[in-house]
Amino acid sequence: MSTENIPTLVASTLVAWDLSPIQFLIAVNILFLLLGCLLDTATVVLVIVPLLIPACRELGIDLVHFGVITLVNLMIGMITPPYGILLFVINGTTRIPLADIIKGVLPFTGVLIFALVVMTVFPDLVLFVPRLFGYAG
Repeated sequence: MSTENIPTLVASTLVAWDLSPIQFLIAVNILFLLLGCLLDTATVVLVIVPLLIPACRELGIDLVHFGVITLVNLMIGMITPPYGILLFVINGTTRIPLADIIKGVLPFTGVLIFALVVMTVFPDLVLFVPRLFGYAG
């Protein structure tokens, strides 16, 4: 990917679409929520995130904010079927049927998605604590 300069190509393509930073983050949220349902977290972090970081820089999105949003998205993906690795961990340790676990997790997934939207729209909520400790970002 680096020899073909794919991250720069993706960044220039996304910037050429003339998205605002919030539109870009909403698109990233949708992408990560879908990928989180299907792929392992490490795969997304190692393959997809490096493609999007140059676009974040071009759009002026704080990378700490982007990192937090990425991790929250992937955490939601870990409890979302069909892949939802944490669903299988809970099933394996408690022997509760998977259908019952999914029914119990759904209300929390809604709350997590709401929190994700709030974090996306209000980056100062995410960056408040780092700034208290001197982060200038």
